[in-house]
Amino acid sequence: MAGIIFNLSDVLTDQIECYEGLYTLSTYKKTAIVNKDLDLLKEVTAREEEFLGRINILNQQRESILKDIALVSALDYKTITITTLVKKIGESKDISIKLLAQRDELHQVLDKVKAQNNQNKQLLAQSMEFVEYNLNAITSTQFEGMTPNYSKPKGFGNSYGGDDSISLFDFKQ
Repeated sequence: MAGIIFNLSDVLTDQIECYEGLYTLSTYKKTAIVNKDLDLLKEVTAREEEFLGRINILNQQRESILKDIALVSALDYKTITITTLVKKIGESKDISIKLLAQRDELHQVLDKVKAQNNQNKQLLAQSMEFVEYNLNAITSTQFEGMTPNYSKPKGFGNSYGGDDSISLFDFKQ
């Protein structure tokens, strides 16, 4: 079981590194949004997708390792956590201390990523509101003083050459 637990620790280390990378990218994204740098924003988004793909693979590895640990240790896979695993192997062991530290570090990094993503979301919403405001301002000034006119211009009589007030579909009874 010790080998499986070390594998779990390695996967957690990789996940922490990936989430730290995501956090760094989200700070670049903030800079791109504030500076309206669409090229940087595009590049950051592409890199984020790479990180998310790697995180997905690591999550699958972690789940597989947890299933193996559950089989070996007679713990329920659906309820297994780092805390229950540490209690099972002993809280004073070096690997237990490392797992608990990794769990805490992972929570901290996830909180940082969530906070930065929320800030980026707010900045994007403000940018969209600003763009919408500007579009409304531009379109309202372009058409200022113009009124829609759906009637036939004067001088364009009906197709029979008669009175201008009678259209093709008008008829007298």
